[in-house]
Amino acid sequence: MDAPVVVDAMGGDKAPDVIIDGAVQACSAGHGPVILIGEEKSLKRSLERHGTDLNNIDIIYTPEWITMNDPPVRAARGKRESSMHRAFEMVKSGEACAALSAGNSGAFYSVGVMTLRRMKGCDRPAIATSLPTQGRPTVLLDIGAHPEARATHLVQYALMGAAYASVFHKVDHPEVALLSNGTESIKGTEPLREAHRLLVQSELNYQGFMESRSLPFGCVDVAVTDGFLGNVVLKLCEGVVQSLFQRIKHAVEDDWMARATAPVLRRALRPLAKELDWEQVGAAPLLGLNGLAMVAHGSSTANSIAHAIAHARACAESRLLDAVREKLEKDSPEPVTSTSELPLPSTSAEYQRETDTSTTDR
Repeated sequence: MDAPVVVDAMGGDKAPDVIIDGAVQACSAGHGPVILIGEEKSLKRSLERHGTDLNNIDIIYTPEWITMNDPPVRAARGKRESSMHRAFEMVKSGEACAALSAGNSGAFYSVGVMTLRRMKGCDRPAIATSLPTQGRPTVLLDIGAHPEARATHLVQYALMGAAYASVFHKVDHPEVALLSNGTESIKGTEPLREAHRLLVQSELNYQGFMESRSLPFGCVDVAVTDGFLGNVVLKLCEGVVQSLFQRIKHAVEDDWMARATAPVLRRALRPLAKELDWEQVGAAPLLGLNGLAMVAHGSSTANSIAHAIAHARACAESRLLDAVREKLEKDSPEPVTSTSELPLPSTSAEYQRETDTSTTDR
């Protein structure tokens, strides 16, 4: 039997009800087995709705759980008997193939680092997701694991994102870009410019800076940024999509001729709506840990939890972690002590003076 996906049943705005419903739905679709971990009274009360209809699902009770309002690091250190801790311990021991939570993402990150540790060559794990675009899918990372990133972290994100694109989108040599406020090499923050200089000398298929308006067109395979901006971009994309479909609906309702053709319009838009629905993804992997960790949306529904479990199993079966580990060990650029040793992407006097006085990010 395949190793189970272990799910933090206490994580999420509507836990544990939607978590249990999602697990049942996932197992019915053939994505089990699943282990649900959570506080006994809460789980038993919610499980009563399902009776004995829990095929391929096991239950483990824990005395503690981490709430959305808990300070992440304090909760990770103080609540050692929580459902999150138990989930990661099962991944570490090999009892489960992946840990999944829709709960406190900061605590999930902290517990994951404490329990599984970072891969060699990864100083800061990152959450990655695939954006559906007009062209090819684009892997975006980091989307919220850590709000800030140094240049070396951005380079590591690029390597891990390239591995993810290779595994899931079957791209042999993924095109990678840094998300910035312009395509010119003199734009961006100092960490961005330093990451640019490091990536120029890497083995990646690095394309330089890209603007956020290029994301929906699928201009590259991997877009790299820090967790703060990545999270803002992701949620903006979600809001724009939802707003767009609402505006289309209202426009149709306000026009009698459009109402007459609505069935045809709905049939044409249905595949696009499904492609752009975030619930179809369910969860995003936290890359860079020595074990598979999946982060789900706090407002996840049962349907999105089911898709999250399916995606977790797909990540495990594709040996995503092996690809990430190999990429980090093989293609990480050698550390440098002076930016003057690196090729300059610009010859402007202003940029020359700036690089002459900068230091390599440590």
